[in-house]
Amino acid sequence: MSKLCNISEANALIDAGKRLHVAGDEGALAGLHRGTWIGGTIPYFLTREGGVVDRNRVFVTELPESVTSVRTALIAEEELARVPGEAPENGFSLTILPGMSRIHASYALNAERLPKLYEHPIIGWVSGVHLSELDTTKPKVVDGKSGEFCSERLAILHASLPESRIASIGIVNVFQQGAGDTIVFDETGFSGAGCLINGTRANFYDYVRERKLDLQLPLVANQSGEMINVSFQALDEASRSVKFYAPVLERVEYRQAAPIGDYRAAFASRVKALGISPAFSCNCILNYLYGHLEGKQDIPIAGPATFGEIAYVLLNQTMVYLTIHEA
Repeated sequence: MSKLCNISEANALIDAGKRLHVAGDEGALAGLHRGTWIGGTIPYFLTREGGVVDRNRVFVTELPESVTSVRTALIAEEELARVPGEAPENGFSLTILPGMSRIHASYALNAERLPKLYEHPIIGWVSGVHLSELDTTKPKVVDGKSGEFCSERLAILHASLPESRIASIGIVNVFQQGAGDTIVFDETGFSGAGCLINGTRANFYDYVRERKLDLQLPLVANQSGEMINVSFQALDEASRSVKFYAPVLERVEYRQAAPIGDYRAAFASRVKALGISPAFSCNCILNYLYGHLEGKQDIPIAGPATFGEIAYVLLNQTMVYLTIHEA
């Protein structure tokens, strides 16, 4: 079960002992009872009735009945190795990072080097805020067991499955590297300025302005055959730099994504072709915005619209989903 619930409906599920993942505005999450759940702040959702902004209800995903046991925790930046290290032998780990935090950056930069990262399914998302509050409000996560909200720790739920069930992660990414210029940044970080464009020294802010780049198309790196997006957030005129929703990495070659035509149609067709009802899913806030999904029923899979997605590592402008099937 995945749907928008009012606070009393969500509390009824919590009080009944259901194991839950919850997404919602901070004020709405603060009204929930303690129980077996983790949550993150976001007011944007994709529902089966269409995209919606809702600051009063919460989006609740009830874990499948096949889950045999659950453990939740809040993990500090220096403890990130616990994410894969404490994963169940058979099951999955559902994670939520507080957006634009130090641990968000640390996970983005270091996750791939964590021991045992790819041995067990790790999926999740980056919490956010209403876009009008980007400069005034911190995204947060919450551990439902303690009721503690945090802007600098990762929330995690480890779920065990019986031997007869297996969890698998899927990713929908409609972007490929385009045939344009290669971009290599001087420094790793959530903003970029100094860089090499086709080997020539340049300022990336100036390059974006002069070329009038379409900021709906992310930068894409080909990392061992996987297309990894880095999405544009804003142009910062004061610092002559470009802000991103995930860090660009120094010494990595990026190209802007190839155009995809009708954004909503391209994404919707890929999602519809899956023909699945996942146990968990989330979709990037930029797909919500650029696909003009508010009020539209194009996407048949429901979930929060997030500031980043986690499928082992940090992703941007994707949809990630978890399925559970027979072993």
